[in-house]
Amino acid sequence: MNESDIYREWAPPAGWEVAVSCCWEQRVGATRVQRVLPDGCADLISYGSGRVEVVGLYDQVAQPTLAAGAHLRGIRFRPAAVAAAFGTPASLLCNQTLPADSVLGPKFTRRLTDPHWVDTWIRSVKPDSRASAAVCLLAARSVHETARALGITARHLQRVVLSEVGLSPKSYQEIVRLRRFVDAIDTGAPLASAAASAGYADQAHLTRDIRRFCGLTPARLASERHSA
Repeated sequence: MNESDIYREWAPPAGWEVAVSCCWEQRVGATRVQRVLPDGCADLISYGSGRVEVVGLYDQVAQPTLAAGAHLRGIRFRPAAVAAAFGTPASLLCNQTLPADSVLGPKFTRRLTDPHWVDTWIRSVKPDSRASAAVCLLAARSVHETARALGITARHLQRVVLSEVGLSPKSYQEIVRLRRFVDAIDTGAPLASAAASAGYADQAHLTRDIRRFCGLTPARLASERHSA
């Protein structure tokens, strides 16, 4: 971000934690293109202009143009809560940033200006229990191990995760690994140790995935984030 930008995150209100990982706000100083990396979550974004967008899970980099003076406020939904929150198969939102009207309907979207109504809505969101268990297990186990732990087939696991989260189990694991790497380099870890701790097998594996998901080499990504 530019020095004139402001971005902050905070914990969700009590009662939202099951569905929401955090709330956030951004004020944009100068018009620019922002590199947004996949993070394994979905967002509901409200703009100062009144526009509201639904952002599904991405497995590729997004580069929206943010106008000078823009004010964004977001609610970041946990992966297993996506379908439950937005009332649609999460796979339909994959790599999509859509007007909230087209996802939630005009009446629902208008009610998002009422904080009390939003609080009631989010408290009512109940993530699918199998999807919640799956995303926890997939962070540390293989797809087949996760399916066995849940007592379902790998094909059934694929259907559940695609429908409720929006990505395939394998893609979700790749995004988890990416975020581990990004978190490590953000703390100043050298590329080699960040890659090893994230679970990349070798330099070629790291470079291939970072180019695919971020559009940069690992070194360029680290440099860009340290500059920001």
